[in-house]
Parts: sequence; C-alpha cells; structure tokens
Amino acid sequence: MFSPLSSEALQRKTQVEMMLKAVSNGRPALLDTLARWHIPAVSLAVIHEYRIEWAEGYGFREMGQPERIDTNTLFQACSMSKAVTALAALHLVEQGKLDLDADINIFLTSWKLPRHASWQPSITLRQLLSHTAGTSVAWYPGYHRDQDIPTLLEILEGDQPANTPGVRVTSLPGLRFRYSGGGFCVVQQMLMDVMQQPFPDLMRKLIFAPLGMQHSTYEQPLPSEQWPNAATGHRAEGAPVPGKWHISPEMAAAGLWTTPSDMARLALDLQSTKAGKPGQLLSPQMVNALLTPQSSAGQRGDIGLGVFLEGIGSTSARFGHAGDNTGFHCQWVSLVERGQGYVIMTNSDAGWRIIEKLDHLIPRVYAWPAAHSVKKPRRIHDLPDYEECVGEYELRPDFLLSIQKASDGLRLHVPQQAPLPLKRVDILIYQIADLEDTVTFLRNARGEVDLLLLQQEESQFVGRRRNADPSE
Repeated sequence: MFSPLSSEALQRKTQVEMMLKAVSNGRPALLDTLARWHIPAVSLAVIHEYRIEWAEGYGFREMGQPERIDTNTLFQACSMSKAVTALAALHLVEQGKLDLDADINIFLTSWKLPRHASWQPSITLRQLLSHTAGTSVAWYPGYHRDQDIPTLLEILEGDQPANTPGVRVTSLPGLRFRYSGGGFCVVQQMLMDVMQQPFPDLMRKLIFAPLGMQHSTYEQPLPSEQWPNAATGHRAEGAPVPGKWHISPEMAAAGLWTTPSDMARLALDLQSTKAGKPGQLLSPQMVNALLTPQSSAGQRGDIGLGVFLEGIGSTSARFGHAGDNTGFHCQWVSLVERGQGYVIMTNSDAGWRIIEKLDHLIPRVYAWPAAHSVKKPRRIHDLPDYEECVGEYELRPDFLLSIQKASDGLRLHVPQQAPLPLKRVDILIYQIADLEDTVTFLRNARGEVDLLLLQQEESQFVGRRRNADPSE
C-alpha cells in the first residue's frame, strides 16, 4: 500500500515508537504504553512532505482477544465526521447547489427549522459549519445495537426513540461559537434534500470515491460484513462497550467509520490545494475560506468552516479536528503551509492519553514549528469531561449535593433522595431525569469547575464545590 520506508523515515517512525517508554522489552514501546493505560489499540498515519510517510496499527481489535489491528482496521471517526461533512457541503456550494450565506430553509424540503412562537430563526450554512448558528444539542451519545434506532427526522424533532432533544435555535445566531452536533444533523438533512440521495451514498460520491478512501463509510449501522474489520470500542478501564460499539444515526455529526490513512488522504488533498498543487475536492479559493477564522472557539483556538484552527504565522498555523464517541477517541492535525500532519485513532475512552503523548512526540520528531497560540486544554474532545464535575457542592451549610460518575454519565445525589441521572443537554448543562430542573456547572478563571447552578423555574441556587478557592 505504501512505498518502503527510507532509512530516515524508519528512524523517525522508531523514534516516535520508542520515546513513549525508555525500555522496549523487545517490542515497540508503544505496546507497553497501551497495556499500561488499558487502551487496546491505536492506529496512526503520519504526513511528511505532502505524502503519507508511514502508517501503523498497534494492539488489538478487542481487549482479551487475539486479533490484532492493521492499517485497514475501521475506527469510529467520532466528531471528525463533521469536518468531512463540511467538505461535501462546500463542494456543493462550489457547484451552485448550496449557498453559504442564504437561509437554510430555502434548501430544506423534508424538514424546516422550527419557529419560536412569533420568531422564525434564519440561519446559514456558514453558521452551521462554524458552530455559530445558536443551534442546540452539543453531543450525541449513540445507541446500543439492540435499541430502536431513530430516523434523522425523529432526531431533528426529538421524537421517540431519539435519546436527545430536538434541534432548535436556542441562542441568537451569528454572535458566538457554541459547539453543536445538532447543527450538523441539519446539514445532513440539507445534503440529502439537495442531492436526493441517502447520506452514505452522497458522501461516497462526493468525497470517498474522488480521494480513493476505500475504507470509509457513513453507513449506520455498520454493515455486518464489515464487522470483522472493525475495532471494538472500550471504556476507560478496558471493558468492551456493550454491543462492541454504539450506532450513530447522526451520521454527519458522528457516524463516520474510517482509517487514519483514509483521513490522511483527505487532509493531504486540502494541504496540496493550499500549496497550489492539484486537488480533488475544493478550489484554492474555497480552501482559503475553509481555513479562515469564523469565530473564536476559546481554548480550542478558532473555528473555520468545519475545522478547528490553531497557531499563527505562515509556518506554524495548523488545522484539523478531534473527537470521541463512546469507546473511541481520535485526532487529526495538519499544518496549513507545510505538508505535515497526523491522524490518530484509538478504541478506548482513555485514548486521549496516548493521543496527548503523540501530539507532543510527532511534532518534536518531525521538527514542526511551535504553534504560537493560546494554551491548549488538557484534552481536546467533544465528550463532556465528567471527572471535572464530580464532587460535593454546598448550597447552604445544611444542604450538600454530590455529583458522582456512573457508567453512563453523571448522577446527582441529594439528601434523602435516590440518585438521579443527569441528562446532558449542552456543554456543562444537564437536566435532572424526570424533572424540569437543570444543573449547570461553571468554571473559574483557571478553567476549573468550582460552582454548580441549580435552576428550578425562576429560582436559582448556587453551590460552591468543596475545596474550591473562594477567592475565584
């Protein structure tokens, strides 16, 4: 599949493998690191000088099973799915079938963005791709394979059996970045309405076929004939996800199955076009638009059209996307002006740990210029970091709430009450199961969760986290 590695390339590959642990024990040190963190597998592809210099898969499809992964093993691309969807939408803009700045209801035929009483929101494709449309539903948890799977229209409306609220404009459009997987479900419906094709088919036609991405699909559920080539998702402690993986009918937001090498081909097409070389997907003008900041994404950097942007200057600027579904973590980073980058995919909730290490090692080994940007958060991902919310919160001296982590999310423990599940409705915002009350977690200036806001209709109660600094 790839040309034999040159001696220099082999040396760089070995450095990346060995720098994760001082002693190799006769095998790539990466394997020892994976075992220590209960991560079954990691697959990666490294881009250098506008080509995939090397790709490798380490570890096992499933913990405790003998089948090893290889470079063709499928992983869930999680929220990297959004970036690929954005490229298809921009391709249709260039064909004149969509408009970046027109009201999306012009193109939606199967479903329309709902009214709010007397107000009909008007949002654009540009806003949806840059998470500035004010749409709701940040993240989708997916479905067990034995559950009833909702249609896209049921997801957009929040009708059963959907496990998330309907997609609505709940904040004034065009003002600020607010991550919204729901917005990409709207994009999914737009593309289907315009192309009059199922989403997996149109993505194959517009993206995968032109780039030779032979191991990529948006089919949900994943066809059974591909199961033997798919990695099983795992929880952080190493247990397989029940049913091996969740189904994501929210395909545009989280439903892509792919490999790092396939994603690297997509990244290379954009980098090549940016460098003035022939590309398959977008014109140089559209690639420049894609890489133009639309809004600040805070600690994430900036947001372009479907990709996150980081760094300043002609040599250090980079773009890409990260993400995680239940049991999977992944990350894609490409330099804007240089043919360098990487794609990393793991089959574990703990996969961020190996990604974080490789995120430092690969740029170091390949001598990337420093990003010169805002400090990156400890983890770049879309799944809520439940650990940062866990703790005790004092609403008043005689009333203490406890937030604890369960296998499927967070639980609210209230004196004299059974534990109550918290259902995530937005970033750091949860609804108490079977109640109208909401719980919002607030961060201090250091980015740490230190306050809890309990909302009961018009009443608000603030609880300070135990051991939090009262001076913040």
